[in-house]
Amino acid sequence: MGKKRPFARTERLGSQIREVIATALMLETREELLRQVVITEVDVTSDVSLARVYWHGFPGVADVDREAVSAAFLRATRFLRSKVGEVVRARLTPELRFIHDDAIDNGRRIEAVLRTIVVPPAEAVVAAAATPEAEADDDRDGRPQPGAVGPGAEDDA
Repeated sequence: MGKKRPFARTERLGSQIREVIATALMLETREELLRQVVITEVDVTSDVSLARVYWHGFPGVADVDREAVSAAFLRATRFLRSKVGEVVRARLTPELRFIHDDAIDNGRRIEAVLRTIVVPPAEAVVAAAATPEAEADDDRDGRPQPGAVGPGAEDDA
């Protein structure tokens, strides 16, 4: 079977948790390093016991030290979880795990590789297809000759 469809409840809860944590990081945290990160996504397990919080450094800010930010998140976890518990109405407040989001870095690497690929202009491709060698495969009446290969060639099968 395919990938399990997430519950709408956990998606809604993840969105609320993301908002609460992002606001707390910008306005209330004492950890200066945490003001330089963006919460990109929050995945909540179906039993609501765990919330994986994905983060990345602000675009345009020099690369943040992942270990230092992870340590800052460890120090701020109790504070952030209490903030989530105050705002989000749920039977229990999920445990928060902070994970660096590599998707943005991976996307940048893929874009860099794609920029190095040289694609010939469309005119060069059309001109190469209309060379005398390609026209020599045709008979005088326009039918392809036996053994000719290409778009106008007939199959011998």
